[in-house]
Amino acid sequence: MNTQRHENTTSSLHRVFRIIGDTFVSDEHISPCAERETEPVEIDVKHLDDVMDSLSAQTLMDIFSAAFSALSLIVLTPQGTIVFANPVAVNGFAGVNQHTVKGKHLAELTPEAWANERINYMQLAAQTCKSVSMIDLIDGKRLFTVLRPVEIEHKGQLQTLIFITVEPVSPLELGLIREQLKADELITAEHIDLGQLSVLTSRELEVLALMGQGLRQKEIATTLCRSISTIDRHRERIGEKLGITDRADLIAIAREAVLDVEDAKRIHVSLKSMPA
Repeated sequence: MNTQRHENTTSSLHRVFRIIGDTFVSDEHISPCAERETEPVEIDVKHLDDVMDSLSAQTLMDIFSAAFSALSLIVLTPQGTIVFANPVAVNGFAGVNQHTVKGKHLAELTPEAWANERINYMQLAAQTCKSVSMIDLIDGKRLFTVLRPVEIEHKGQLQTLIFITVEPVSPLELGLIREQLKADELITAEHIDLGQLSVLTSRELEVLALMGQGLRQKEIATTLCRSISTIDRHRERIGEKLGITDRADLIAIAREAVLDVEDAKRIHVSLKSMPA
């Protein structure tokens, strides 16, 4: 993730509105405004206000869904009730689709402790009116999650919804994120889902994390205060459990997860273990 991409990610809602301004839902229905042949007309601001007022929330959500087609987008109340989820987000939950997921509580679809941690951050975002950025690990993949509070007016009353975007990050992208955000502006999730890596012991996770960070066996042994032969046995067991014998492939898995030694000490849950 280069700097520009990160800036776009952290202002995703603004990007959506820019997309809405340039083109409607898809190019097959209407071409970008710049390519249309139009004559200069006097703009009726009142008419534009009426047009915007006529847009339904569902229409906007459908546009958001198209705009965020490569990202996971989910909208919830601060208490954890799901209002909307795009197809990418729905794929992360068992036994629901884009229609039946609405009205579900996050704790119905994920382990309670995992859900409660996220709900606490959603409520923090709502209370402070500030986005909350979080580094997560789901299904063995490192993710960058942003929880954005959005205040809306419904039937004369103001209420807050939380727009959550989730995208995978590489080691380089994670480094850039940490450079751009202060330590107190970036939360690391305590409850994580290791996916296929859940079969590993805490020590094996530490060894794999250090392998992913480019350390050789002697350096890993020194870091963990173990002998080289012990580290070698750990590496062999890791390969056996994951069905991988090539060291380069093991390193690739560790880098995809952007594993950290501290992940071994975090609380491990399985999102896929939830009943359908």
